[in-house]
This record gives sequence, structure tokens and C-alpha cells, in this order.
Amino acid sequence: MVARTTWTGPIPAIAHLHWPEKLAAALGPERALALMGELRQEGTRIVQTLHNLAPHEPRPDLARFRAAIDVMTDGVHFFSAEHERVAREHRPALPIPALHLPHPRYSTPEPAISIGCFGRLRPYKRTAEFAAAILAGDDELRLLVAGHPDDVEADRRLRAIAEGDTRLDYRPGFLPVAEFRHLLATVEWVALPYGQLHSSGVLVEALQADRRVLSVAPVGGTALYGTYDHDRWLTVPVWNEQAAIRAWRSTVSQSRIALPTWSDAAGTLVDFYSAVIATPPRRS
Repeated sequence: MVARTTWTGPIPAIAHLHWPEKLAAALGPERALALMGELRQEGTRIVQTLHNLAPHEPRPDLARFRAAIDVMTDGVHFFSAEHERVAREHRPALPIPALHLPHPRYSTPEPAISIGCFGRLRPYKRTAEFAAAILAGDDELRLLVAGHPDDVEADRRLRAIAEGDTRLDYRPGFLPVAEFRHLLATVEWVALPYGQLHSSGVLVEALQADRRVLSVAPVGGTALYGTYDHDRWLTVPVWNEQAAIRAWRSTVSQSRIALPTWSDAAGTLVDFYSAVIATPPRRS
């Protein structure tokens, strides 16, 4: 008979085992099992998070401990439905109540997506229209427009937008090549929102600098400039601000890690734990 562990302090509603083998390795398997048994007798529910299916400490005594804990467990946290399916093949004693939730990402905000529009402002380039359309959304982005304003109306509109929206960095004027290349290196995307795209020095520089490009399909096709994946050079057959921006947003969302935020995860976890607590303890 293993001696009681003489738990002190409030009895927790939930004992969450992130890696059960770690507890057994720290206390010894028998004492760790006795501790969890005491808490369970006092009404504590046991929840596990499953990580790798292979044990971190592949010792026979820890394998027996893990199997015993599985029988005592009231709820289990998997990262996906596929993760659960594979895990249950190896751990059939795990309980039915389950949560699917990847690790939430840290609350540090992701850096703003940066887009650059370069070159002389001319009516067919639709730079002001693109700036107004993309900044109408609530994206976390930074838009840089740099080039000589041949189009007086575009210049007026861009100045007005920049005065009211700090996301737009408008730099009218001719750019020396070195400064242009420096600014090009500061953005992730180069947008060429032109009604028609013929030969373009900005396009060639952007591709050579390995920037991602959003544009209308160029006359003669993208193959004139080499071979590029869709996520590297995103084209639309006919330029339309709204259609191009929808395609761009879809591409950006797919390219970023799809993890929940801590605030989103917190609500899901509270709902799961509340359901586990409300359910009668599992019979061993």
C-alpha cells in the first residue's frame, strides 16, 4: 500500500497534466499515481494534453503509469481530429470528452503587412484608387507609395488619404536608384494596380529583389519574366481593385500561421473545462 501524499491546499476543480510522464519522473510513478488518486477522490477532474505519441521517457514503469492515468482521465486535449484519431489507436483508454485546439499563438501582434507602389504616378496606374480601396479595409498593413506625381489628381487624393490615415506613407518625388532599392527591400509586396501592364522596370526590380507581386496579368504573360509560383506573383486577368484585393487577402491569410489567439483560445478552453466539471467523474 502506497502512503498518502498528504496533499495540502485547496482541492482544484481541474488537474491538467501537460505531460503525465513528467510528473511521474519527478515524484516517482507510484507517488504520482497516489497523488492523482487522492485529488480524484476529492472531486478533481483530470484533463490531459496529448503531445507526441511516443513517450518522452520510454521506461516501462512510466508506460504503466501513463496507462493508469489514461483510465482516470476525464477529458483530453488534442490538436486536431487527425491527431485524436491516431492517438486513440495507441491510447484506447482515453476518455470520450475531447477538445481540438492547436497551441494558441502569443499575444504579441504580428507585424503589419507592407505593400509598396513605386514609379511615376500616371492615370492608367490607378495608384490612388488602389490606396483608397485597400485602406478601406481593417487590415494591419503599411502602404508605401513613392514616385513622381505626373497625375495631379492622384497626387491630391494620395495627400488627402495620407493626412487622415497613418498607414499610408506617401513620398512624392523622383527616387535615386539606390533609395528606390532601399525602399523596395522594406516591403513584402509590390502592387502594380495598372489597367494594363506592359514592360515595367519596377516589376523587373521587384522580381529580382524577391518581393511578392500583385498585378494584372502582363501583356504577353508572366512567362516573359520567368517562372513564378502563384503565391509569389499573384495576377488577375483584368484589373479591378475589389477583386484583386480579395485575391490578395485570401493569399495573405493562407500564408500566415493559422493559430488561434490567446483570447480566442481562452473562451474555447473555458467552455471545455466547464463541460468536464459538469459531467460526473469517470468510473475507473
